[in-house]
Amino acid sequence: MGKVPSSVAPLGLTVNPMLDAAVGTGWEAWDAAARVAGVETVTAWLAHRLGVPSAKGEAGPLVQALLDAHTSEERAEAASELAELVDGVDDLVADTLWEGVLAAGWEAEDPDIIFEATVRLAGIAEAHGELLAAAEYVIAFLNWRRQDGRVSDAEQVETAFDEVVRLATLDGAVRQAAVYAYRQAGYTRLVEEEDERAVEGDWERDRRPYEGWA
Repeated sequence: MGKVPSSVAPLGLTVNPMLDAAVGTGWEAWDAAARVAGVETVTAWLAHRLGVPSAKGEAGPLVQALLDAHTSEERAEAASELAELVDGVDDLVADTLWEGVLAAGWEAEDPDIIFEATVRLAGIAEAHGELLAAAEYVIAFLNWRRQDGRVSDAEQVETAFDEVVRLATLDGAVRQAAVYAYRQAGYTRLVEEEDERAVEGDWERDRRPYEGWA
């Protein structure tokens, strides 16, 4: 899955080159760098990236909550609130923070957290013209949901199928769009029949993971 190019970062002198370098690498690198830098430095860095010095007041408690989080759920909540703070202003930072939310969701095996982060990450990728990368986030959610014991709302699965079909169509992958539409029709039948596979485990006879397209 693609990473938002670092060229989207605001121009100007940085207040912390280490955090700038880490955010272009991904969540794990940024999280490690943030813990070394500390709350005050990360807060100042975020305010600088936003171009709004007064943002320190709002960002500070969220950074503190993120770095102090003891559970994956707490980490997901803090990272998502920080991501929402920078959404639409600094896509690189938002992308990295939503990666953190997604990682926390995988760890907690929480379908709502995973789905929310998936939608956000796919949206950022699509906004930067990375249609396949956007689809791969959604496909990863579908593959996660198909594993034994995994549950989610049927609506989330239906929405995920809708998105893959839409993105494949936009990307000119007509055959893949048709394949996923066919798979969705099969899943929808299970929902209508109130089959337990519509809410838990694999709904496919072929257990091979779904894939994207070249």
